Amino acid sequence: MDLKELYTLIERFEKTGLSELTFKKNGEEVTLKKGVPAASAAALAAAGSAAPLPAAVVGRSPSAEPAGRASDVEVIRAPIVGTFYRSPAPDAPPFVEKGDRAKKGQTICVLEAMKLMNEFQAEFDLEIVGILADNGKMVEFGTPLFEVRRA
Repeated sequence: MDLKELYTLIERFEKTGLSELTFKKNGEEVTLKKGVPAASAAALAAAGSAAPLPAAVVGRSPSAEPAGRASDVEVIRAPIVGTFYRSPAPDAPPFVEKGDRAKKGQTICVLEAMKLMNEFQAEFDLEIVGILADNGKMVEFGTPLFEVRRA
């Protein structure tokens, strides 16, 4: 599936009442889900490259919390499949480290998907409590990336 086909699929999916769609073609599979912030295909196409995206924040859920996690800690999960990068370049310092504070709109990581570098930004002022993903490793949709506390 080429990028144009993917953008068309995303645009059509956004116009439907569906909450989830899995599309299979020639051995490739794409799953789209609504309810997680992500860039629209039109925004990416208009930008000519990847536009900054908000990271998906999954709120606190007592039944889903692992033992030992503070009740005020939230998990930021990957809203797309891609390769997780903590810095803009291999020789550059990471966007954030454990204990850092990030302002709303500040880039906290990059996910590379289909040769596009997607910058993910904090949706609110936050403190990084933990970094859960490994730099340079592939992450799936919904993979926990960061533990954060609202600042």
